[in-house]
Amino acid sequence: MLKKFVLVTRGRTGSTAVLDELGKSSRLCTTQELFLRQPTSAKNWNHYYSLLPPFDLWKQQGGWWKRRFPYYDSDRQQARRYLVHAETLAHRKGVEGFGWKVLSHQFEERPFLSELLERHGYRAIYLRRNSVRQVLSGMVANQRGIYNSLEKIVDERRYHIEIDRFQWLVRWERECLKNDCVGLATAGFDFIEISYEDFCADRHAFYANIFHFLNLPMELPPASDFVKVIDDPKSVIENYDEVSAAAVALGEAL
Repeated sequence: MLKKFVLVTRGRTGSTAVLDELGKSSRLCTTQELFLRQPTSAKNWNHYYSLLPPFDLWKQQGGWWKRRFPYYDSDRQQARRYLVHAETLAHRKGVEGFGWKVLSHQFEERPFLSELLERHGYRAIYLRRNSVRQVLSGMVANQRGIYNSLEKIVDERRYHIEIDRFQWLVRWERECLKNDCVGLATAGFDFIEISYEDFCADRHAFYANIFHFLNLPMELPPASDFVKVIDDPKSVIENYDEVSAAAVALGEAL
């Protein structure tokens, strides 16, 4: 039986790289956010979704009846068929497990999603990250306009971080993390917590934890093709000393 899991997380936690690596193992098939709210134009989706397009894009494709009568089925009904289709494609690859990403706010955007995953036997892996680095990554990515890249980022610009907003966002992310874990437990998910810091410090131990949770033999996958968006914060942040002091005041170091 296919072992199914979702990697639940928030933005800027390294989840794209983690899923990319898990998908390189011989035992697993992975893809990114299947229930991402897609923009009208979804170019290059296959760079991130090699198995099938995200749900909103998939609904626009397929048979003539689906294009002519887009509201014939509810999102809940179409999502169930979509997920069965995704699992079938994964199973055909001859793997033992199938996983994809859910950003925690997507449970609110799609109220049926939690129940759908439970009915299909999904387990959850919650990926968190040091809050100050997570927020800093997001603030730089928003200014730079680059969120993920398969090539080394060549950018000599330095970015100013507004301290009040930085501190507010860190507190917000910490509260969201608590709520996410409570939400998974309340929904009845069998889940574990992992961290991006563990991923960076010891990949073998990090993946041993995941494979053990999935009841699969350990396999260390090849490194991800995705590069770090911020390799050296000091060279990217214009007011680095000020940001560093604010991070220490919040109880975490950059």
